[in-house]
Amino acid sequence: AFLDTLRQLGCNTDALMLIVVAALFYGFYYPAPYSQGHAQDVRLAVVNEARTPLSRQLVDLIEASPLAEVAARPANLAEARTLLVERKVDGVLLLPDRALDDALRGQDSGIALWINGTYLVRTKALGQAIQGAIVNTLNNEAKGRLGVSIEITDPVESQPLFNPNLEYGAYIFPAVAPVILQQTMLFGTAVLFAGRRRRGWNELGGQWLALSLVSFVLTLTYFGWFFAAQDIPRQAGIGALLIVALFAAGAIAAFSLFAARLFPNARAALLLLIPTSLPIFFLSGATWPREAMPGWVSALGALLPSTHASRALLLTDQMGAPLSEALRPLTALVILIISFLVGSGLVSRFMTNADELTT
Repeated sequence: AFLDTLRQLGCNTDALMLIVVAALFYGFYYPAPYSQGHAQDVRLAVVNEARTPLSRQLVDLIEASPLAEVAARPANLAEARTLLVERKVDGVLLLPDRALDDALRGQDSGIALWINGTYLVRTKALGQAIQGAIVNTLNNEAKGRLGVSIEITDPVESQPLFNPNLEYGAYIFPAVAPVILQQTMLFGTAVLFAGRRRRGWNELGGQWLALSLVSFVLTLTYFGWFFAAQDIPRQAGIGALLIVALFAAGAIAAFSLFAARLFPNARAALLLLIPTSLPIFFLSGATWPREAMPGWVSALGALLPSTHASRALLLTDQMGAPLSEALRPLTALVILIISFLVGSGLVSRFMTNADELTT
């Protein structure tokens, strides 16, 4: 059954494309938009009502920043808001008359900023560019007028431990990698085995071992080559990575076999399974802590191998924790392997008996 499953996978173009080619494609495609690490040249519209040398100096400093690009200089706020609504710019900066002079005197300057909050990375980049330009402009002007400099310091100094460059890709790609590996394996397994009835536990074991091997190789490709190619911070030793990859691959294969057994054919399976990818990513805890989720939502996420694989990878590879700190998610993966294999066998037996009764 082991060799037969590998042979079927090699001969079935659809399954091969879903399990292998799609996984490799997403390994290149998904992190590509984050290759720069930070947003650059975020489009900004500036309404400069002050029209003073100081305000023009501020706009020039914003323009010089690699984070922002002054894409428009509308005459009034209404025009600027229209550009923002039409998404021709990502933000609008208003510099009222005498705004910078009021700021130097410690009064309310009236400077306002509107940002399209859809893209948090761009929002952060615009905020950094404008803050830096305002601080430098006011500091230079204060030195010229008063001979003093303005000290603006943060009360807390931030020193990132696990993502030193604060790159969005380094945060999101390791979190989404187990979801990609799980979903591509799930879809491909559905194409191979949906509607098929097993002939024994040995066949099920062979199928699981074959799919686990394929998933293990793909997982190592992600954890090793793709992470290195994208310069993702990595701290785990090879032994820890092998163990995490082995447990994750086994659970993903078992889950895929169990899910495939629930559908009468591949078409029905794909129609229902493909829309699950985004909810499964949210359930993993990458975008919202699982501890803050409602209990039933967190419990639903605990049934998915990607949830525990993401946690184990985060602890060992991104945070550099010893393998002992990842025992909980690794144990959960083992429990899922056993549960899904037993469940797959029972579902197949039930379906087989049901088919015999109908005939």
